[in-house]
Amino acid sequence: MVSKRCSHCGGSGVLRLGGHSFRTCLDCLGQGSLQGSLADHLAAPRDISAA
Repeated sequence: MVSKRCSHCGGSGVLRLGGHSFRTCLDCLGQGSLQGSLADHLAAPRDISAA
């Protein structure tokens, strides 16, 4: 299984929103790493052009 450190929280699982504000990182669900197909899905280029 492929494991990749979450780029949003830096691997801590917690997002810092300000000096004293924190919340669980929703991209990695507080785990600090993206695993398996989720990592592949998030790393894949996305086509956002209108169809």
